[in-house]
Amino acid sequence: MIVILDPINDEKGNFQRETKEYLARHYPEDHFRIVTLKDGPEEIGNFTQKTLACASVLKHLNEFQGASAVVLNCFADPCLFELRENLNVPVFGAGETTLHIAAMLGEFSVVGPGQNLVSWTRIQAREYGLFDKLVSVRRIDLPVGGILKNEESLYEETLKACEKAAEDGADVIVLGCTGFVNIADRLRKDVWSRFGVPVLEPLLITYGIARSLYPFIRHGEQGLFSGK
Repeated sequence: MIVILDPINDEKGNFQRETKEYLARHYPEDHFRIVTLKDGPEEIGNFTQKTLACASVLKHLNEFQGASAVVLNCFADPCLFELRENLNVPVFGAGETTLHIAAMLGEFSVVGPGQNLVSWTRIQAREYGLFDKLVSVRRIDLPVGGILKNEESLYEETLKACEKAAEDGADVIVLGCTGFVNIADRLRKDVWSRFGVPVLEPLLITYGIARSLYPFIRHGEQGLFSGK
């Protein structure tokens, strides 16, 4: 079974519920398990919150017993390498996986929330060896923690940012946060209709890759992840 890790404190269960409903619409026959962190941060919008999330994840490695693969449901990929060191199943980060798929489709732009989105995305693109494929980063005028609270405002702001990304010359647009699940299907359809540019929602892309590849791959025990 694939375990989907939401590395935040989802006390009210909203993020977990929306994640489950979203994936069930696209994969109604699948069975997966969602893990959230009671002692994790409420959101991951900076490096401090990313570090706190990772510290919490490492205290709960027992949550991944019996998993066939892990999907890290956060575009910032907190604890991605640490999980690969400690688990014997493949771990797929939403940011890393989606950016690599985008690079296969052409040059890409990233659209997302947060004051530090531009710098953070450029760091990620360099780290994953994809900086030359990054056309632009377009920030929506909403905080990371606010994107689940007003669906219509989120849609309008994101559509405007996608239009700018298309004007920048992007071959494909990546949503730079996994909190877009409520508008992703509508946005994907409308952006394609208006601009002829595909939109990649990171949770759906990463889960789809994980369910296709986990029986055939694993992280090595030499080199990068030899500490496991």
